[in-house]
Amino acid sequence: MPLSGLQGKRALVTGAASGIGHAIVSRLQAENVETVGSDIHDANGVIVADLTDADDVEKPAGKVGAIDFLINVAGGPVAPTRTDTLPSLPSGSLPFEDVSEQDWSRVIAANLTTAFLVCREFAPKMKARRFGRIVNFTSIAARRGSSRVGVHYAAAKGGIIGLTKTLALELGPHNVTVNAIAPGYIKTPRIAEASWGHDSPEAEKAFIASLPLKRAGKPDDIAGVVAMLCSDAGGYVSGATIDVNGGWYFGP
Repeated sequence: MPLSGLQGKRALVTGAASGIGHAIVSRLQAENVETVGSDIHDANGVIVADLTDADDVEKPAGKVGAIDFLINVAGGPVAPTRTDTLPSLPSGSLPFEDVSEQDWSRVIAANLTTAFLVCREFAPKMKARRFGRIVNFTSIAARRGSSRVGVHYAAAKGGIIGLTKTLALELGPHNVTVNAIAPGYIKTPRIAEASWGHDSPEAEKAFIASLPLKRAGKPDDIAGVVAMLCSDAGGYVSGATIDVNGGWYFGP
């Protein structure tokens, strides 16, 4: 049964060229939401834009106009550039003393500044229409820390939680909800191809066996939660960070 409150609405999904972002686009379109994707990487018909640049944010804004749902997926532990839009994932742990100032700035920009700039562009229109749903993306790294992805990524995703709570306070009186999703180990095609996050197939199997749900996450697992938050079923949820990780972490 389709979720109520989605049909006929309009959405923008950032980071939509692949993985979780692309799965969200597909799910919302299946719910009859007019959905447009944006990404710095050109794939799957997205609007190509570098969302760390305020001027580039105007590209998707000019094409989609007013939207009902804003899904900020853009980001990752390795920041893309205009010339290297899909950089390789790190192969091992990254001690904080090995993080350069340039890497710090780029990862913060890709994971936190993008969400701020896109929210700043679209939230005023939601306020004027007195309706909107914003879903930002944080990470389990912000919940429990992670040397695998690096201090810069964990810090940026921690900033997303603070951004989400503050926007929920400011936008709530205008009937705009703002929430965050913190994925755990979601085995996207890119993650699988890079064998990222585990030193061997045996290590991955042992990790998955340690999860209460005994399986890796799928992009569709995340897309379903996004659809719920945008629907009428999620209309009284705001300021929350929802952990979607198979029971790996469920702290306060």
